[in-house]
Amino acid sequence: MGSKTNLRTLRYRHHITLAQMASCAGLSGQYISRAELGEIAATPRLEVQMSAALEAVISKRRTELQALETDYMTYKGSLLKKGEHPHEQ
Repeated sequence: MGSKTNLRTLRYRHHITLAQMASCAGLSGQYISRAELGEIAATPRLEVQMSAALEAVISKRRTELQALETDYMTYKGSLLKKGEHPHEQ
């Protein structure tokens, strides 16, 4: 063991947490971690689950990025002006 799977490399490179993967895959973070470390057999079913989870993360990030871009375009040129923002967290 000891070698990283491509999934772990992608997760680390793109700052995807085990919690995000677990939520999208319907599996526990611990289970995913064990699969990444080769402690669980890499079955075709698990490969499909991990692919679907990554695709869900990508889709969510794409949506969030599009929202950021839309908001940015609203404030472009006036980023440092004060304003009212009722939906601010």
